[in-house]
Amino acid sequence: MANYAYRDKERRQIILANEALEEDRNKSFYCPNPRCNSKLFICAVDGSRKAYFRATKSAYKHIDNCPYANSSVTFDEKIFNQSNFSFENAIQNLLVENNSKPVMSDSKSTSCGEHINHTLITIRQIYSMCKQFPPNYSYGNEKIGKMILDDRTEYWYPKGVFGFKIIESCVKGRFYDNDKNEIYLVAPIANPNYHFILSIPDINLYRKIRNMVFENKDKFIIVAGQWNLSKADGRTIKSIIHSNKQITII
Repeated sequence: MANYAYRDKERRQIILANEALEEDRNKSFYCPNPRCNSKLFICAVDGSRKAYFRATKSAYKHIDNCPYANSSVTFDEKIFNQSNFSFENAIQNLLVENNSKPVMSDSKSTSCGEHINHTLITIRQIYSMCKQFPPNYSYGNEKIGKMILDDRTEYWYPKGVFGFKIIESCVKGRFYDNDKNEIYLVAPIANPNYHFILSIPDINLYRKIRNMVFENKDKFIIVAGQWNLSKADGRTIKSIIHSNKQITII
């Protein structure tokens, strides 16, 4: 499921689901994932519920592990307050150690338990938001392409990935070093030019994350970090991992 798609195979003409018209109902569009050649169709354009794109034809399915193949990156922007969101503050909150008191969301609830004015605080929420908007779009006064490294945004990072960022990564080869308490990942998925080192000082946290990655080696590993150059090659980048809040599996 996706909130946007492309009209052309070159992925230059964006169409947002909430801007689709009745005349678009029977047209096919291209998946936001540049590796995926599935054809998407607009669903729910009659106003009865939120419109979205989905691969409804069995002949044009998503590739394996495409983030848009299911509800793993679903994001409902109506329940979040974009004006309250600061990407840098959100990532800094994820970097707080597990035993530290987290910064609480400023969400409110109605008598029916419905959240309003909710602020994105978890890595999965932030990741899903990034995946559901085109790289050139802004959320909370920050471009999507400046928040995340994935197959869509690789061209934003010709000289490396630095500062507060989320990476969509995977395992390639040996992925850990027990002597150094380090985990090794690569990104982006289709063209893994960058090597990422997760340095985890806490031995118990290291073992927990190592085991989690081992059990999900065939999935996407999403990591939030404050990234710094580790080697002069410009392709090896490191972040200290303080909390398991910095990592999720898709």
